[in-house]
Amino acid sequence: MRLTALLAPTTAIPTCMVLTASGSASRVGVSFNAPKDVAAIKALENYIQTETDIDRLAPHYAADAFVLDIYAPGIYRGREQIKAGFAPQLAAIRSMKHDIPEMNVATNGRFACAAMQIHFDTVLKSGQALKMSVREIDAFKKIGGQWQIVQQHVSLPVDAKTGMAVVDGPIKAQGPMAWSAHPLPAPSATPEQAKREIRRFMDVGGISISLAQLMQYYGPGDDTLVYDTFYPGELRGLKQISGYYAAMMGGIAHSALTMPEFVADSDGGFGIQADTQNLTLTLKDGSTKNISIRQSDCMRRVGGKWYSFFEMISFPIDMKSGKGLMANPALTH
Repeated sequence: MRLTALLAPTTAIPTCMVLTASGSASRVGVSFNAPKDVAAIKALENYIQTETDIDRLAPHYAADAFVLDIYAPGIYRGREQIKAGFAPQLAAIRSMKHDIPEMNVATNGRFACAAMQIHFDTVLKSGQALKMSVREIDAFKKIGGQWQIVQQHVSLPVDAKTGMAVVDGPIKAQGPMAWSAHPLPAPSATPEQAKREIRRFMDVGGISISLAQLMQYYGPGDDTLVYDTFYPGELRGLKQISGYYAAMMGGIAHSALTMPEFVADSDGGFGIQADTQNLTLTLKDGSTKNISIRQSDCMRRVGGKWYSFFEMISFPIDMKSGKGLMANPALTH
């Protein structure tokens, strides 16, 4: 959570036929970024960023919410773990201000995602002043008529040369997303089928060994955003994403993946997932590399295929040293 670290245009989509959870067709209204939903998400984000009372903050997380936090181990499953993890950190704060230079929201009225870069100015009760800039992707679901956070991923980018977390690097925001004509198609699968497909998306896409294979999982248009591991770490559109990953993917001969943590949800058109990954890469020079990352995606189903349009990839940070924990210790011995 961002607090742990401290110790769009609207386009209407006409009413259309969609699948219900049982797979039968039902005529319902489907809209992209309805102004009331976007306003509600933005208001909630601005509220939760500096709320230090855990009893007021916790109800905005779903009972089974999943959080990937900045500092290791930083994995919370469910509201009770979230409360237990956040409460002592919040208690140390005297005051906190925030600014969100970049926030992009995508919602179909049932699910929503907010991708943000946030700067914090904080004073602890000890008198220490702290400044920090983070990236955050929150996934929401409307539950009982109210938006609740169901997945949250907060991270610091890492300096590629030193491996140290960039705690207060200048935010290089790229402004509002330029959305395509139909950014979130209507649901075209049952939620159960969608969740199975999203798991396969990760199982297969996570072991991509070529740029062409990797790029099949982004898009399908340029209204796509990735927050990557290394500073400054924001990629916009397929050209930037492809250009950034080209050299990296060109050196891989084989990849193996395990996902100790994986959670997904969907209405059949809008999908969300968050996971932890242990990757073993065999490079073309014969060497091997073990990498541990956290990943979250906001996804859309287009033409029967899933694509990521908001993504965050991060390393957990060691609180004492400030270094990114890039490899799972269990895999390095």
